[in-house]
Amino acid sequence: MKDNRGLDKSAATLQQETAYESLLAGLDKKFMIYKIDAEGLILEANTRFLEKSGWTPKRVLGKPFRVMFPDTREGKAHALKIWRRIRAGRPWQGDVDQVTKEGTPYHVMLTAVPVFSNGSLLYTLMLETDRTEERELQRKLEEIAYVDPDTGLMNRHKLSDEAERLISEDRHFTFVYLSIENFHTLMEPGDQDAEKRILQEFVRSMKIYFRNSLFARIGMNEFAVLTPLGSWFAEGFLSFLDEHPIRSELTGLQIRVSGGIAKYPDDQQSFKHLLSASSMARHRVRMEGGNHIASLPKSEQRAVARKLRIEQKLPRALGEGAIQPVFQPQVDMKTGKIIAAEALVRWEDRDLGAVSPAELIPVAEDCGMIGALGEVMIEAACRQAVYWQQQGIGIRVSCNSSVREFRNGEMTARVRDILARTGCPASLLELEITERFAFEAEAEEAIMHQLKALQEEGVSLALDDFGTGSASFRYMQTVPLSKIKIGEEFIASFPTNSKVGKIVDGLVRFGHSLGLTVVAEGVEDEAVWKALEESGCDAVQGYYTGRPMTVAQLTERLQAQS
Repeated sequence: MKDNRGLDKSAATLQQETAYESLLAGLDKKFMIYKIDAEGLILEANTRFLEKSGWTPKRVLGKPFRVMFPDTREGKAHALKIWRRIRAGRPWQGDVDQVTKEGTPYHVMLTAVPVFSNGSLLYTLMLETDRTEERELQRKLEEIAYVDPDTGLMNRHKLSDEAERLISEDRHFTFVYLSIENFHTLMEPGDQDAEKRILQEFVRSMKIYFRNSLFARIGMNEFAVLTPLGSWFAEGFLSFLDEHPIRSELTGLQIRVSGGIAKYPDDQQSFKHLLSASSMARHRVRMEGGNHIASLPKSEQRAVARKLRIEQKLPRALGEGAIQPVFQPQVDMKTGKIIAAEALVRWEDRDLGAVSPAELIPVAEDCGMIGALGEVMIEAACRQAVYWQQQGIGIRVSCNSSVREFRNGEMTARVRDILARTGCPASLLELEITERFAFEAEAEEAIMHQLKALQEEGVSLALDDFGTGSASFRYMQTVPLSKIKIGEEFIASFPTNSKVGKIVDGLVRFGHSLGLTVVAEGVEDEAVWKALEESGCDAVQGYYTGRPMTVAQLTERLQAQS
């Protein structure tokens, strides 16, 4: 029995050894392999490893495995990190840089597997896959993704990474936004050689002047510089260009440059804020004649920061229901009763304070959230209209709409869905559009189709701020309007300015001639009310008849007039 058990054990051991040898043979075909002992010395290596590393068996055996790593601080630290993990009896895997016997770098995926017997480390199996070509391809792809091919400068994406890196290290720097103003007049259209030469000369000038700085091309003729030097130095770049002019070979014109400056952390505290503030400063410089580099005043720097804080907080505010409407009544001039209410967006934030529609709507449009904001407001308006109807008060509720909400062709479906979800009759909803919106809708069939579909559903359309926008009235023939609202720019001086009075009288008659209801906005006193009454205006909206108010306040007024 004893002998049989011994024979069984030997057979099992032999079977395990055969399986292990088969495993090694399979690994040998796929990986570069070498073994290291408990002291980190190389015991053996396969052919694939020797061919890649340039070592011979005679030279490599007995060498410490750290000779495979670059003789740099990073290389030594990486080898030490791997060795400590192996000594702790734990495997290691990751990408590492290695070097051949001659010092040529290459890159591998390394898997280190410690092998133990009776609790003691016998050796560690080092399995490597050559990833040098893959790493080089990745480097080239990153270069394509992050480097401008015409100038060799960083592009906007890489600029963002570098700026955020400097900010994370709390490195003070100046963000300079530069543009070549007369770029397209310096050469013939399509003259790529001249374009490339001017770009290269401009980049060369930037690099000479802004030494020890980072450079990026962020547009066709727009550049950014991250420099440790101050505003005064950046402003001096134009004097340098005057002393070292860049001229067009074709026209002889010298390039004109405008620029904006924003400093970290004095002016702004993020890449997006720096880019926005410097871009606004550059735009102001151009509007004032150009060929100058300047910063925004402190008050406008604060406005930029506030705008971007609004943008950052807006998604969460919409998601949490922090944005709610208030309602301003429209009063019929003949009966003195409220016949409609406009839903106006209101947002009270703990940090931002009150965010007005004038602040919020442009931000929502710029960051692509105007659709989400509009949907919140339309749904709130519909729910309120249904509530009032259930109280026996049937008044229409209006909401402002942006042309951007109609761009993707889904606005009609969204409105239908809201009406169905809230149980609101389409006749109780009115959408207000601007003259610019109407002008664009008249030229775009897809938008016009949506407007007509909504009107056929029973939704009314009102033209807001009538007379203050586009000069063409072609859209009046095609946009399915039911109401025009005369802008408060006319209404404020209506009784005292005879010319304005004639304009308002004309706008009222014009609206009535088309069968439209005419509403005057911005009515603040009795004199304006009486003048509008004489002109035949149908309804008014403004502080004289009611400021924007909460649901409870307007409900109380509506119940009082019933």
